[in-house]
Amino acid sequence: MVVVISAVSAALLLVAVVLILVAWRGSRGVFDEYLEPLDEKQFHIKKYLGIGLWFMQHFPVMRWVPAGFNHTVQRYENNIRSKVAELYSIRYQDYFMQIHIATRWLMGLLGFFFLNLFALVMASGGDWQTGAVMTAGSFCAAVGLPLLQDKNLDSKVEDRRTKLRIEFPEFINKLVLLVNAGMTIPRAWEKIADESNVDSILGRELQICMADIRSGKPIEIAYEEFGRRCRIKEIIKFVSVIILNIRKGGNELVLTLQAQSNECWEMRKSAARRLGEQASSKMMLPMAIMMLGIMMIVALPAILSIMSM
Repeated sequence: MVVVISAVSAALLLVAVVLILVAWRGSRGVFDEYLEPLDEKQFHIKKYLGIGLWFMQHFPVMRWVPAGFNHTVQRYENNIRSKVAELYSIRYQDYFMQIHIATRWLMGLLGFFFLNLFALVMASGGDWQTGAVMTAGSFCAAVGLPLLQDKNLDSKVEDRRTKLRIEFPEFINKLVLLVNAGMTIPRAWEKIADESNVDSILGRELQICMADIRSGKPIEIAYEEFGRRCRIKEIIKFVSVIILNIRKGGNELVLTLQAQSNECWEMRKSAARRLGEQASSKMMLPMAIMMLGIMMIVALPAILSIMSM
């Protein structure tokens, strides 16, 4: 059995190595310019994404999907595309969707390679049971790691929305102050956008909105697209009030904005509370490890004394 598991894991490992080498040679220098805009701090495996892009071009997965599952898979992919568009804007969604698919391919291939490598090591050492489990797990990794990349988008989207919920109330407060001082909504919006921090998510969205307006896009459409990009109900409601005021006017805009400001501060409080709960839950594991260490230190002398009797 040891020989069988070793042979199977070695054959699968050879397949993985051949695929990686072929993809690396086929992608070398081909996708450098395409990958240049990516930030290495955000995309740590930027240097190796050419391998994933090569696989994406030569092995289109959608062609292999059975006709009965085509609609389900397409709906799933549209959901992923929607999250990518929210994270990287609609205008760049096609580019970053390809980057995401390339990351899927790369992670699945690496998982398949490393698990078969560990399986071969374990089987060669005589532990064929562990080797068999790792060999079977390599197929699960080839499918599971790409799905894990999709799941990772959910946490990124939620993190982005949380930051927007925390930053947005300050924006409304500034807007109300400037409108009370006599500025129009578009002028106050422009002033806040120009003074906003480009490193913040809300600041980038405000500056994108102003760039659209300065390039000739109607102001109502630019504001509406701003709300759609943020995808938070309080911000969408705020944008609707602003657009309605621009189109029809009204004397109660400031009162309405103040009421919405109160709602957004409650939104910020709930977001901060959620972050605190997440931080406390993350502290449970280190605390449990520390408690286990303390228990071992306390119990070790007693155990040693019992063993010496």
